[in-house]
Amino acid sequence: MGRVWHWYWGKRWRRWGTVLFAVFVVGSGVSVEITSQPAFCSSCHIMEPYYASWKLGPHADVSCVKCHIEPGATGLVAAKLNGLGQVVDDVLHRTSFKPSASVSLLSCTRSGCHSVEALTSKIINNGRFKFRHDRHIGKHHLGVEISCGTCHSHVRGDQHFQVNTSVCVNCHLVEQVQDEVHPTTSLIRFRVREGIKPGDPLLEKDGEKRPPSACITCHDAPTEVLEYNGLKVDHNEFLSHGAACESCHASATQTPQPIEDGRCLECHTFGVDHSMSATEMHRVHALGAHKIECFNCHGMIRHGPAAETMSLEQFDCKACHINQHAVQQRAYLVESDAGGEEQAISPMFLAHVGCTGCHTERHVLEANPLSGAEVAEASIKSCDRCHKPGLGEQMVPLWQTATKDLYARAEAAVAERRAGTLNAKGERLVSEAEGLMNLVKVDGSWGVHNPEYTQGLLERALKKLDEAENETE
Repeated sequence: MGRVWHWYWGKRWRRWGTVLFAVFVVGSGVSVEITSQPAFCSSCHIMEPYYASWKLGPHADVSCVKCHIEPGATGLVAAKLNGLGQVVDDVLHRTSFKPSASVSLLSCTRSGCHSVEALTSKIINNGRFKFRHDRHIGKHHLGVEISCGTCHSHVRGDQHFQVNTSVCVNCHLVEQVQDEVHPTTSLIRFRVREGIKPGDPLLEKDGEKRPPSACITCHDAPTEVLEYNGLKVDHNEFLSHGAACESCHASATQTPQPIEDGRCLECHTFGVDHSMSATEMHRVHALGAHKIECFNCHGMIRHGPAAETMSLEQFDCKACHINQHAVQQRAYLVESDAGGEEQAISPMFLAHVGCTGCHTERHVLEANPLSGAEVAEASIKSCDRCHKPGLGEQMVPLWQTATKDLYARAEAAVAERRAGTLNAKGERLVSEAEGLMNLVKVDGSWGVHNPEYTQGLLERALKKLDEAENETE
């Protein structure tokens, strides 16, 4: 034993190697212990608001690493290596001001914390809403596996891992559908208007379960009679008549806004690929180490009294004025017509010119001048703000003259066909031609919104009228 020790300790590099290894082991243990303390998290300045909210939250007696590091050696090593990289970033002053952190289901259900059995057997009903964990944990929706962090998140600086009720609205009341007029675009709408209730077959689509959207899924109607400023409301009376919740509470949810590219650029500095589907987009952003909150993309959708108060102050004109400019919008934005034929998109639209780019001159509404209402009328002078002077005066008359000449030819052909005796096919062709002509007439710009599209409609109308010429009885 003495010889072995003498042989080993006799070389200087072995002695130094042993000392350095011991220092490394002890230092690693000490550093792991130090960096596992909550106080260490606040040493990075961007973590100060999160640390402050943790101290005031219900998990103040739970160490940060208990939640943010999964149980097991693998989770610990991965977290410490990631933390080491964050330390380097902080020293080099390249720390992001948008830190991301996720809490896995394994962390929440580790020994001594929450029990899955206890959670799934518990029914929450606090008088405002009702909730059941067993209908959420482990379920999938739009590519997202629902876990604790899906609903519990860092909503605001003073709320650490609290329930974000905006998430409830995103899943239960909002869905994305294809636009029937423009198949290449999507619309965001409320499913609650369809009256889907638990047990409805519409809750399953393409093999995937959809969250129910009936109000009673999350709320029960008040049983007591409510009185406010002399007004008495007995919900039981209205429900006995079969009244729907949305007949009074139609504005209980704020209208969701489309997700704009600018939101992506808040995180993706160098742009983002838009080729992935909505399901894949949800999966990438809702799972993994860099999970982001739903409201980062969808925004905070107000639901409840606050939303109803806002709706009274900001009336939704579209609730009454439905598709008022649908024809003009179609002419300006169209990619394909009802027959499936491709049409040229307006160059003005491609240049991101909105309606107010050309409609600049205001005048009193002729239909009701006493109302004080004004409308913005298109002006040729608007062209000069972007193009060389005089271009509008040169091009607009050319577009409108060409369009009106085609329309006059089509109108004369219709009168000629109507003067004869058409068979059923001829009548159909003339009616289809008149439908195309009406699109041009109702649009009212006589080609200015989209010259190629408008003149194409009239050329198709003339073609149908030529075909109808030989369809006589």
